[in-house]
Amino acid sequence: MPKTFLITGATGMVGDYLINAIIYRGDEYIALTSDPIKAKKKLRGYKIIIAYNEIENLSSEKIDAVINLAGSNLGSKRWTKTAKKDFYDSRINTTISLIELFSNMVNKPNVFISASGVDYYGNTGNKAMYEDAPPADSFLGKLVNDWEQAALKANDLGIRTVILRMGFVLARNSDAVYKLLKPVKYFVGGSLGSGKQYVSWIHIDDLINIYLFAADNKKLNGIYNAAAPEPVTNNEFIRHAAKLLGRPAFLGTPPFMIKAIIGEMSTVILDGRRALPDKLIKAGYKFKFSNDVDAWKDIL
Repeated sequence: MPKTFLITGATGMVGDYLINAIIYRGDEYIALTSDPIKAKKKLRGYKIIIAYNEIENLSSEKIDAVINLAGSNLGSKRWTKTAKKDFYDSRINTTISLIELFSNMVNKPNVFISASGVDYYGNTGNKAMYEDAPPADSFLGKLVNDWEQAALKANDLGIRTVILRMGFVLARNSDAVYKLLKPVKYFVGGSLGSGKQYVSWIHIDDLINIYLFAADNKKLNGIYNAAAPEPVTNNEFIRHAAKLLGRPAFLGTPPFMIKAIIGEMSTVILDGRRALPDKLIKAGYKFKFSNDVDAWKDIL
C-alpha cells in the first residue's frame, strides 16, 4: 500500500527533492505550509495543501509518516535580534504544533522524522563528533537542541521519532552552494577563514535516501548524523570544487572580513565540525557519495 507523508517545509530545496522521490516511489503527500497559494503554484502531485492555522483539520487523516523540514533559511538575512527570533520560532513553534496534532489524532503516524543540523556541535575543530555529544553554548547550539527536544516529545505519544542532524547539502540548485562558489567562478575564491575548519557535508541524493530510509526502517529511532563519512577541511572542500571548475583557489578570505560582512552568521562558515555517521552506517545505510570530489563532480 502507498504511504501518505505529511511534509512541512515542502516548498524548500530539500522538500522539492523529497517530494519528487515520494512521487517516484508511488507514495502521496500532504503539504503543511504558511502560504498555501504559493505552495499550490510550486508543488505538484499533492494530495492536500493546508495552512498551519488549519492544522487541526488533519486530525482525522490517515498519515503514515511525518517529515518536518520547516524553518526560516539561516542564510537569507543578517542575524538581527528579529531575524534570530524568526529562525527560532519558525522551527520550534511548527514542531510544537505537530506534537499537538499528534496528540489529537486517533490514528497516529508510525514515524516522525525531524530535521536538525550539525551546527548543534559548534566549533569542535578536528574532533570526531557523535550524537551523544552535548550541544554548543551558542545561539545555533541552543536553537538546534531546543528543536530536537521539542521533536522528541513525539516519543511520549508512542510515535517512532528520528532526528537527522544534516551537514552542508550539496545540490545543483542550492543557493548556499551558489554563494560559496561564486567567488571561485570569478577567480577570486579560496578558503574561508583559516581553511582548517572541517566541513560536514552531504549530497542531496544521500540526504533524501536517508529520510526515506528512516521512514521505512522500523528499527531507526533517535538522533543520527546525516553527513557523509568523509568530512574535509574548508580548504580542501573549496579547492576540490575549484579544480573541477577550472579555477584557482588561492585567494583566501580572512576571518575578520567575513565577520564584518555577514556578522554573527559567520559562525556557520568559520566554525568547524566533524560529524561522523557511524550510527547511521551501523543501522544499514550505505552512502552513494562518501567523498566530496565525487559529490562535486555530480552537481557541477
